[in-house]
Amino acid sequence: MRNEEKNRQLRYGSRKADKFVRCYHKPVLGVFRVEVELHSSLLRQNDVSTLADFTRLPKIIHPKHLQFVDLDWERLKEYLTRNLGDEGNRVNAGAGRRADSMRRVRRYLLRKGVVNLHRFLVPLAINDEVRRALDRWARQFKEKESR
Repeated sequence: MRNEEKNRQLRYGSRKADKFVRCYHKPVLGVFRVEVELHSSLLRQNDVSTLADFTRLPKIIHPKHLQFVDLDWERLKEYLTRNLGDEGNRVNAGAGRRADSMRRVRRYLLRKGVVNLHRFLVPLAINDEVRRALDRWARQFKEKESR
């Protein structure tokens, strides 16, 4: 894979973590692809040990381990203003400058004392499509398994 293609990927987790997720545009197919790589520790925690257990993966993965979200910026601004006063406006602006990366926003806000960022996360509509795709995959897997 070329470096420029790697730079356009979204990645979550790591090869040494329970999971590793890669998201990228697949121009040949005209789709946005999401690859979820689950490692043995996560599978063991959820008692997935046989091929038949794979049909339970959609419920295990979504939404706990894979969910698309955005920040409720208005709610965050209200919180920052209420709790940090005048400094809240500067922190909100700093978070906005980092809005291209949820990880950067989270790290910045943690440094500023906002520890429960999940309170400001709003699930995106695409999660319904993700759930349907996972369920469709599980049904197809089950059908192939039973043959």
